[in-house]
Amino acid sequence: MSQRSQRSIDSHLFHCREAISMKAQKKTIGQNRRGAIIPLFALLLPVLILLAAFAINVAYLELNRTEMYVAADAASRAACREMAITNDKSSALVKGKEAGTRNPVGGKSLVFSDSDFSFGQSSRPSLNSRYQFSPNSSKFNSVEVTANKTASSPNGAIDLPIPNLFSNSTVESLQTSRSSQIEVDISLVIDRSGSMAYSDSEKTNPPIADPTLFPNNAPANWKFGDPVPSPSRWLDAVAAVDVFLAELNATPSNELVSMTTYNNGTATDHGLTNNYTSLRNSLNKYTNNFAIGGTNIGGGILAGRQEILGPNARQFAAKVMIVLTDGIDTEGSNPISAAETCFDNKIMIFTITFSNEADKSTMASVASKALGKHYHASTGAGLQGVFKDIARQLPILISR
Repeated sequence: MSQRSQRSIDSHLFHCREAISMKAQKKTIGQNRRGAIIPLFALLLPVLILLAAFAINVAYLELNRTEMYVAADAASRAACREMAITNDKSSALVKGKEAGTRNPVGGKSLVFSDSDFSFGQSSRPSLNSRYQFSPNSSKFNSVEVTANKTASSPNGAIDLPIPNLFSNSTVESLQTSRSSQIEVDISLVIDRSGSMAYSDSEKTNPPIADPTLFPNNAPANWKFGDPVPSPSRWLDAVAAVDVFLAELNATPSNELVSMTTYNNGTATDHGLTNNYTSLRNSLNKYTNNFAIGGTNIGGGILAGRQEILGPNARQFAAKVMIVLTDGIDTEGSNPISAAETCFDNKIMIFTITFSNEADKSTMASVASKALGKHYHASTGAGLQGVFKDIARQLPILISR
């Protein structure tokens, strides 16, 4: 064998030994690494368990706090709603407790005590201001309710599902909700068409009052332009307005009200005011001199809209319009289009049809377009009930 061949064989054997040696070293290193991971995992496992327990506890705690707020929210809304209807604290407490109890926390119903309820006055000076709450005010329009999960409360503190070395086994929590009757600007839009001179039980023939056809209850020789007969739909409407204003006067909120009337034309009889006596007296001129005229419902809606969007309106107040008619729209603007315009201006419309001759379908559509509600009354007594119900449905706001 030549010397060159021998050197080639020796070189090959050397490289083989080197490759075997490196493979053995890598195997040893891999075995050493696997051996090192086991104690590292054993060291970190308790930390991982603690972190998992912490995450579970935090999630459970936040769930309980959310459920507490829901319960407090339900209690404050129910109490504020009852207070708006009855103006009675005792009745509001009963309703609030019932509503709060129906919303369990951690699978159990909360117990609410009288001390968890605070009655007061909420107000704000401008649209961009927060509501400020003054507890124990002599006039109250707001209820604040606290859901109590503390060790000293009947409900006890929140029990954590996984107590650990770095936290207590319980956590105390208080969640508060406040509901307020918000201030409202109201536009009353009242029909004074010729048919309103007739009684609630009487049909006009034709439906639009004819100057040659007089109400059955009118005195001898009565004519349009004379004082309105009694009974009449107009006097029923005036009495219902009286009931509505009395309801508003009994609330602690400062509602401003305007008066618009319409027949074939429209008139703003009184601007926004909280002087309800002067507002009511603005109708006397029609009572004492009742004119004939058609029914321009759309025009009445647009005229009422101008007042509660005008310079005397409050930016931060909710806008509500109440439209009364006893008949069918006969002229002027389309009432549904007028309602759509009001919707664009964030005005809610309640509509009332009075007498069986009224166009209930159209007025229901007007209310629907402006996110309100339609009512129908066949009698004067029923009309008063409708106005009373609307006065008690004015908006309630969750202000905290």
